[in-house]
Amino acid sequence: MKVWWIIVVFEFIGIHSFAQQFQSADSRAILGAGIALNSANIIDENPASTLKLSNKHISIGQLNDFGIANLNSFQFAIAIPLAHQSYGLAIHQNNFEDLTSQRWCLNAAVLINETIRFGLNLNAVLSKFANEQASLNFIPEIGFIYERKRRLCWAVHLINLGISEDKNSIPSAIRIGLNQQVNNQIAICAALCMSKSQTYLLKAGLVYELNSKMSIRAAIASSSPFLGYGIAYKKKRIVYWLSNNHHFFLGNSPAIKISYAF
Repeated sequence: MKVWWIIVVFEFIGIHSFAQQFQSADSRAILGAGIALNSANIIDENPASTLKLSNKHISIGQLNDFGIANLNSFQFAIAIPLAHQSYGLAIHQNNFEDLTSQRWCLNAAVLINETIRFGLNLNAVLSKFANEQASLNFIPEIGFIYERKRRLCWAVHLINLGISEDKNSIPSAIRIGLNQQVNNQIAICAALCMSKSQTYLLKAGLVYELNSKMSIRAAIASSSPFLGYGIAYKKKRIVYWLSNNHHFFLGNSPAIKISYAF
């Protein structure tokens, strides 16, 4: 049984997008469909998204995949937007049985002009299984956000860029998405995710600001996890997030996050 679960975890990490297991609570709530949304998570986000922040952010999060008691992970991130550029750092630690994984991600983004944002992430992923030799992968990501008038944004997120052909490396992937701000309360987003393994995923999400303190997110996808949802509560500069993904075969993957804007 233990071996079977480890195989499932490895397959889930490698398929669709290498970043799936690193998603923070607010990103999981919309299944990672918010490629053009602003984000301080750094990991599993469009590298250009930190430029859309209006404040510096620091956050911590706890994830539990598939409801397995000892399949937990911890995430820390800090994002610092400036006038025409932004910087960030995120760390993710994951442990399961004899498998350990740690990921460090450095982020930098720049405003090219009034409509185009460009960002770069450089990831260092250290993985070790049992007594085997640890493997270290360096994974680059680039992202663009094109913001038109009428609150419409288009985005592209390229992962790994096909640099490494090692069969054990993280697969190359591309995510294309858009975000439409319908009004001051409602935003809709959609994403098409494609990987080198010829996997295609369609995702659609909704962000609804109930009031100045509470908001909800929800999303559906063309493949498991099919459903994501979450709720946030804001108290002054602190935001508390609780979300969940539902996988058809593997069950629920809850996540929590606390962020502070300064």
